[in-house]
Amino acid sequence: MTFDKRTLATIALLLVAALAAGIKYWDYVVNPWTRNGMVRANVIQVTPRVSGPIVELPIVDNQEIEAGELLFRIDPRTFNADLDEAEAELERTEQDFERAEDLIKKGDISKRNYDKAEAAFDVARSNLETARLNLEFTEVRASVDGFITNLTLRIGSQAVENQPVMALIDRDSFWVHGYFRETRVGAIKPGDKTLVTLMTYPDTPLSGTVNSLGWGIAQQDGSSGVDLLPSVNPTFEWIRLAQRVPVRIHLDQLPDHVQLRVGTTASVLVKTGTAGSAGQ
Repeated sequence: MTFDKRTLATIALLLVAALAAGIKYWDYVVNPWTRNGMVRANVIQVTPRVSGPIVELPIVDNQEIEAGELLFRIDPRTFNADLDEAEAELERTEQDFERAEDLIKKGDISKRNYDKAEAAFDVARSNLETARLNLEFTEVRASVDGFITNLTLRIGSQAVENQPVMALIDRDSFWVHGYFRETRVGAIKPGDKTLVTLMTYPDTPLSGTVNSLGWGIAQQDGSSGVDLLPSVNPTFEWIRLAQRVPVRIHLDQLPDHVQLRVGTTASVLVKTGTAGSAGQ
């Protein structure tokens, strides 16, 4: 049997394609890979400790700020008045307590009245400290270096105690979560080297290291229905979809032009067997 050049070229091309596919599949088996990844970071909910109208707002949305920088100021006038009142009350109760101390030494006052004067003095001291703290709380400052996000406050807006008003993304807390099939996570170990590609920068692969693997994911079945019986979704016996387990990736030093943004998409490849190996 003889083959012409075109047939031989076709066979050679098919063999090369099969070899390339085999190498790619083997690389996938040895080095788990997923396109289901996401950039994450610690997001701090900026929450005022006291209520009142906003009188100063020196920041803008998406601004980079430093720890300790003023974010906004709540009208302090009410809290200044509370502080003055607390100082006056402390002075009055201190005088009453000193008078009670002199009287009890002479036996001219009952122990009960003495205790009442002492308790009033203690309460006044506590109230003064609370008034001082509340006045300090009118200035809300950044707790970490980071980025302001979703700023909707305006001068005159009413800040409500313990109600978040904006998000602060911690600049030094970024990581990547890669969501791998449960059939692949057995080969992944903390310390394994990784290659991360962000959809934002598809031509700039980033190196990283597996920090940890998730210990649990939400159960889709088993919740109670309206009649308090288990709610179980029907499945096909011959089809079982692998669950996704989050793998936390710590990124190495980033190139100067790369800026991470929470929620953006990432692809992650894990180089298994590299835990504890330098320079791989």
